[in-house]
Amino acid sequence: MEDTNDPLNMSFTTNELNRALKKFKLSASGKDQICYVMVSNLSESSKNILLEMYNRIWEDGKLPKSWKEAVIIPIRKPGKDESKPENYRPVALTSNLCKIMERMINERLIYHMEKKGLISSYQSGFRRGRSTMDPVLCLEHEIRKAQVNKESVVAIFFDIERAYDMMWREGLLIKIRRMGMFRWVKNFLEGRQIQVKIRKDYSESMNIENGTPQSSIVSLLLFSVVVNDMFKEVEGGMGFSLFADDGAKWKRGRNLEFIIKKLQGAILAVEKWSYKWGFKLSVEKTKIMFFTRKRVDGKTKLKLYGQDLERVKQFKFLVMWFDERMTWGVHIKKIIDVGKYYI
Repeated sequence: MEDTNDPLNMSFTTNELNRALKKFKLSASGKDQICYVMVSNLSESSKNILLEMYNRIWEDGKLPKSWKEAVIIPIRKPGKDESKPENYRPVALTSNLCKIMERMINERLIYHMEKKGLISSYQSGFRRGRSTMDPVLCLEHEIRKAQVNKESVVAIFFDIERAYDMMWREGLLIKIRRMGMFRWVKNFLEGRQIQVKIRKDYSESMNIENGTPQSSIVSLLLFSVVVNDMFKEVEGGMGFSLFADDGAKWKRGRNLEFIIKKLQGAILAVEKWSYKWGFKLSVEKTKIMFFTRKRVDGKTKLKLYGQDLERVKQFKFLVMWFDERMTWGVHIKKIIDVGKYYI
C-alpha cells in the first residue's frame, strides 16, 4: 500500500494546479479537442471542479481511457523523400487535461527524488540547475587536466537502441514501487493505444506494449528513473555522465593499456545492466574517442557484446562537437555551416 500521509501521495492543491497551468504554452490538442487556453480561462469554481476530478483520479489510481489514446501525425523532415517512412517524424497528440495532471505529478516526483537523494550525482537530465553543459564541462575538465599533466583520456559515448520506445515497463514499475505513485504510474502505462492520422483519415487503433508515451511530460522523468543506475556496478576511478538516454564514461591516466583494460571491464558491467533491465546498446552508434598525444596502436580495441567499437576523431556529445585535440575547431565549423544553411 502507498503511504497516503507521504507528501508525494497527498491530494493536489489549487496552487499546484495554477503552477502547472502557468508553465504550458500553446500546443495542439488531442482527440478531445480541449486546449490549454480553455482550461486557463476557467472560473475559479470550475477549476475547483477540475481539481476534484484530478484528486479522484489520483486517489483511485485510474485514468480515463481517452487519456491513454494518442493520435500520431507524421511530419516529413525538411528536404527528405516523402515516399520513405523513415523520413517522417512522428508527433503524438494526447489529452491536454492529462498533461496538466502529469505536470503536477512530475513536479512532485522531481522534488521527492531530489530530497531523498534518489538521483545519481552523474545524472543531469531534467533536474533543476542542471543542463546539457554539465556533462560537457566535466569531460572537458578531465581532458584539459590530462593535457597539462601529459596524460590521456579515453571516452566511450553510449547509445541505447530505441531507448524510449523499447523501455521495459515492468522494470520501471520495479524501480518506481519504492518511491510511491506505483498505482498511478502502472495505470498510466497500461492499455495505451495509438492511431495515425493523415489529413482527415485515421488508421485503426493499435496497442502499445512497451516504452513510455511519446509527448508525455512525465515520460522523460520516468525514463530517467530506469537508466539512473546504468553505471552503478562500474568500479570507481572513472568519470560518468547521464542525460536521459545519453550516457558517457571516461578514464584519465598515463598508461593507455591500463585505461583500456579498465574501460573494457566497465563496458561489461554496463552490458550486464542492459540484460537485466531489458535494454540493448547500439554497437554501431556507440563510439570511442582517444584524447591523447601518444600514438595509439591500431589493434587497440574496445568491445561491446563481443563486437569492436568504432574509434572516431570527432563526436557530438550532447550539444558540443569534441575533436581529438580539443581545439573546438570542428564545433565552430559546424555552427558556421548551419548558419550558412539558414542564410
